[in-house]
Amino acid sequence: MKILYNDCYGVGFSLSDAFIAEFEIRTGRKIHAQKVLFQRGIGSIRCDPIAIAIVEEKGSAWASGPGSQIVIFEIADVFESYWEIEENEGDEYVRVLVSEALADVLHTFIETGDEATMRKQYKAITESYNLKKDTTNLHSDVHTYFGVTSS
Repeated sequence: MKILYNDCYGVGFSLSDAFIAEFEIRTGRKIHAQKVLFQRGIGSIRCDPIAIAIVEEKGSAWASGPGSQIVIFEIADVFESYWEIEENEGDEYVRVLVSEALADVLHTFIETGDEATMRKQYKAITESYNLKKDTTNLHSDVHTYFGVTSS
């Protein structure tokens, strides 16, 4: 799964007028530049396949609004519902919510008793981010979480 985020200090997540116009042409959907900043999760423009395709085709500089550098971060599909955007003075990074994903696996097991499914989901999560490695020394200054660097 791919996610758009702003990778520089400044105004935060901002899309260029050219990007907004191209997105509206391709999708027929109007987007409001100010509201885009606050959209998160599935259904937001941050993970919209057409928006991501436009950024991949046209490039970050073309797609980024003033004071912004829109880039793509990719996470394993198993975390589709387990991510959020952290922001510091406009600079953003994608934080994968591994603990929440693991907790949901455990809750599902408690409700269903399906050990085979629990083991399969647990394995998918741990293999996706190499959780067997030491994850106690995480460096937010280089946007690293669970061994994955976003910039």
